[in-house]
Amino acid sequence: MYIVQVWVRDYKFFIVDRLPFIKWLRRYTPKCFISDLIAGLTVALMLVPQALAYATIAGLPLRYGLYSSFMGCFVYTFFGTSKDVSLGPTAILSLLTLTLIDGCGTPGDKESHAPCAVALTLFSGLVQLVCAVLNLEALFCGFAGWLVDFIPVPVISGFTSAAAITVIIGQFKNLLGIDVYIRHDLYLAIYDLFKNIGRTHPWDLLFGLLSIGMLVFLKLFKTHNLKLEQSLEPLYWAQKVAFKFLWLLCTAHNAVVVIFAALIGASIKSQFLDAKELPLTFVQYREDKALPELAAPQINATIVQDIGWGILVAPFIGFIESIAIAKFFAQQHNYIINPTQELLALGLSNVLSSFFGSFPIAGSFARTSVNAQSGVRTPAGGIVTGAVVLLAIALLNPWFDNIPQPVLGALVIVAVAPLIDVKMVWTIWKVKGIDDLSLLLSFLLTLFLGITWGVPVTCLFCIALLLYRHAKPRHKFTNFRERIIVTFNGGWTYPGAEYVWQRIEENVFADQQKEPVKNVVLDCADMPEIDFTVVQILKDHCDKLERKGINISVVGAQPQVIQVLEKVKIPNLQLIESQQAGPEETDQAAL
Repeated sequence: MYIVQVWVRDYKFFIVDRLPFIKWLRRYTPKCFISDLIAGLTVALMLVPQALAYATIAGLPLRYGLYSSFMGCFVYTFFGTSKDVSLGPTAILSLLTLTLIDGCGTPGDKESHAPCAVALTLFSGLVQLVCAVLNLEALFCGFAGWLVDFIPVPVISGFTSAAAITVIIGQFKNLLGIDVYIRHDLYLAIYDLFKNIGRTHPWDLLFGLLSIGMLVFLKLFKTHNLKLEQSLEPLYWAQKVAFKFLWLLCTAHNAVVVIFAALIGASIKSQFLDAKELPLTFVQYREDKALPELAAPQINATIVQDIGWGILVAPFIGFIESIAIAKFFAQQHNYIINPTQELLALGLSNVLSSFFGSFPIAGSFARTSVNAQSGVRTPAGGIVTGAVVLLAIALLNPWFDNIPQPVLGALVIVAVAPLIDVKMVWTIWKVKGIDDLSLLLSFLLTLFLGITWGVPVTCLFCIALLLYRHAKPRHKFTNFRERIIVTFNGGWTYPGAEYVWQRIEENVFADQQKEPVKNVVLDCADMPEIDFTVVQILKDHCDKLERKGINISVVGAQPQVIQVLEKVKIPNLQLIESQQAGPEETDQAAL
């Protein structure tokens, strides 16, 4: 009976862990509902225009951006462990999708690329689900942590800046109103843009620049509004309402600009009977079906071959994006997340989204930040967000065709421009200028090789740079009477074993002509580690120098270093546990 009770208890815990909504549903109150409703609406106002814009980054018809924006919200509500995270399309995943499906279908035909993007979503979700079910989240997190440990800040800055520039240049076509196919590779895109610069529509360019100006103004005004609100505290209720309205208006700046532009677009369209006479380029959204149909993604050998290793890259990048955001906001708001459950929620979201025509989704930092600032209490805010997206798909279908194309280009440019970190270059130069080399290399590799090759090649460069530094251990030489003192500042491992001994022998035999060297003292007080290869080489060189009448001593080594040296048993090596203050005492110890 006791065993049955324990089994039932463990089973209940398992169910609660796999269905986190049970925990917060028990304490759900009307106040929570109001907070989640407000937050969900605020995020939705940001998500709908973003979804349209990110579809252009992914090289897909606009409706696929909206199709990618609702199922993740619903699924995460029931399976996610963070109250703040908002799932949906992101700039990095959209760019990655464009890169991975570029070889699918017909160049320039967005519809032909869609089956590959949807299949990529399914594969991403399945990989994430399998890892979650097998409890391999530690593999994702562990490998990610190991990988990130090898990527310094300058490299990350260079990568994100290059990715942002790639996205921005890809949107110049929409901003300029160029109506021909522009290739996606950066250098080819630049060539195509200059080649077709004569096709620029002046009204498109003007409308795009005005949209950028309005978006930037609203973002800056939001910061000014918050500072003004803090300076005027305490506030009357009317002032509080006014500031909250202004905050909502500025937070939903994407929606404000798109709605304003759509109204202008509808007015312009009403003045022209022939679409060819329109002074502006408008998006082509119109879809006969109001809502996306439930359909299995197309899977065949050709699609799998076209996607290639993206089947593993996309789920990895998506999970790293999501878990980093979830952990950050969990720390900010003092609650705990379950990484395995987060992986499960993301995998389910991608799998189910693929049946509605979605491209890969993940957590969005910008929308999650807005969600938190809006006062969300539980993941239920995602239901409101998803419902608003579905309403937009169902009711605003005819209105999307009134959105000028340059407006979406402006949305993307303003959204990713902050990722270009110009200040970092000057900061690194002031601190340690040589690190700007890694930033520049990361930037150029990502810019010209693309996001899929920029990351692994940059990681290999960082690892090679790290190994190079290990191959050159920090040490200095001090010549004192008939001995040479080698002072180490750091570990001595196998990549630098021969390098150090080469320098020791150069100093020994260089001084033999002036004054014979009788002792070589290795000052290991600041050496935290030593490995077997170094010790074996040390043993060989001890024998070599002993035949020339030169003694070798190790002074001040730490216990872990002494332990390794004693196990090898080098008979002609003196071990002195602590070094005295000056060279004379070191001399006496060595003698």
